[in-house]
Amino acid sequence: MAILTDQEAADLLNYESAEEMPGKVTSIFLPAVNEYLKSATGKDWGTTTETYTAIDPVAKMAAGILLARWFEGTEEVGKATGLGITGLIAQLGAKYQQELQA
Repeated sequence: MAILTDQEAADLLNYESAEEMPGKVTSIFLPAVNEYLKSATGKDWGTTTETYTAIDPVAKMAAGILLARWFEGTEEVGKATGLGITGLIAQLGAKYQQELQA
């Protein structure tokens, strides 16, 4: 499961519907965002469990920021620069470490 739904991605990128978005959003960008956050934090934030029945809102926020930045400026692809996004990723990493220790 992806962190962001196709419709959430469309909303973030100012499309009326997911069908209006370029295909590369769902085939390339969304999987890349998921993998980036998984690699950066050690956890697959798109996976729900009995304990976590919804996607973490901080993960959704981080995924949305990455998607928008990478889609709007291809020179940003694979980067997470700026205090806001790096702080969110650090927060997700810390949250996952707390889960592991619980």
